[in-house]
Amino acid sequence: MTTESRKMYQAIFYSKEEPNDLENEWLKTDESVETVLDFEMLSEQLQQVIDDPHRWKWAIISLHSGIQGMMVLAIGNDLDVFREKDKERWLSWHKDRCKSNRIDELPQPDLKLANFLDLYKKIKDDKPRMKRYVDSQTFVPKGTQGRSIKLLHGLRNKFIHFTPKLWGLELGGLPAMASDCLEIAEFLAWESCNIIWPEQDLQERLKAAFTSAHKSLSALEKAYNGARLES
Repeated sequence: MTTESRKMYQAIFYSKEEPNDLENEWLKTDESVETVLDFEMLSEQLQQVIDDPHRWKWAIISLHSGIQGMMVLAIGNDLDVFREKDKERWLSWHKDRCKSNRIDELPQPDLKLANFLDLYKKIKDDKPRMKRYVDSQTFVPKGTQGRSIKLLHGLRNKFIHFTPKLWGLELGGLPAMASDCLEIAEFLAWESCNIIWPEQDLQERLKAAFTSAHKSLSALEKAYNGARLES
């Protein structure tokens, strides 16, 4: 990351004053920690799905959130992870801020992440955003991965924005869908060579979460397939 990019990143993500640990207790987190926590939550929920199918809701939401976080980490800590209109607004604000002698009077605009599927397009885009290092690799979908990521996004939205209705969700295809999406996350985490994990502990926790999730999904697929054969 260049000096200018680092300054831009700090201007976007950090407040003017750091919290004073001596005065208050703070929950400190960042995008790396949040992403690992999402996959740990996925792992926990999948372990309970066989006894409580309603846990699929939280498994789907945590998987979606985890992949979103992983895409943000892979694309990089810069403006490419935000919506285009917010990116333009921030650049305009930053330009005016640099010119102004009254910096504090120009409040920073609120920024929102790009849409989930827009982020997905960016990790497949062979542009500098995914070619950050010599060994960097863009994501190339295999098999049903592209369809699965869209299905995941649609299901997550249905759960998050649930409207009054009686809704039935067939469970048989969910393990394969989740496995596809988990493989995308694993590619970004290890094979894209774009993510530098700040702590070894985070890597170990993530590997454990991936392993546990795959084990649960394999068991669920066998259970669902067995139920279909018996019927």
